[in-house]
Amino acid sequence: MKYLFFTFFCFSLCFSQSPKRVIKKIGNNPIIFIDSLNVHSSEMQKYDPKVISLFTVYKDKEATDLFGEDGRDGVIYIETKPFSEKRYQNYFKTKSAEFKKIIDTEPKEDIQYLLNGKVLSENYEGDLALINDKTFKSVKILNSEELLKQYKISGKKYGILIISDIPENLYKGKEKFK
Repeated sequence: MKYLFFTFFCFSLCFSQSPKRVIKKIGNNPIIFIDSLNVHSSEMQKYDPKVISLFTVYKDKEATDLFGEDGRDGVIYIETKPFSEKRYQNYFKTKSAEFKKIIDTEPKEDIQYLLNGKVLSENYEGDLALINDKTFKSVKILNSEELLKQYKISGKKYGILIISDIPENLYKGKEKFK
């Protein structure tokens, strides 16, 4: 049995790809954006990874399609949670007057976000910021009684139920620069 396992292990190593062939590196001087501002690479070190909501890397043709020859070393796009939060709040304000009123008057701690019926508890800012006119379906305000009855959530004054398709570019982020 030991020999069979060892043989299988060695055989699988022979056909696996080398990580160096699979991973394409970004160039030495990529263009870097943090919260839509073009910054020097040293700026990246100033951010705690816990405040980052979106991180997208563009390489090769995708980078040069976006930025021409300047993008030959790649492009890094980073959004912080506060920036993403402002973005999705501004977007949803245009979709619902009731949402606008709640966001403008109520403390953040009194609001619970839900996306397609899923309770969002942490690190959701980037998901909500990716919603746009192509994916948005509706936003519904739930009161505290509805939150408790439907989702067993107490201690929140309002629930913001957002219904959306999954963005086609969820993992590629092509819409960010348009």
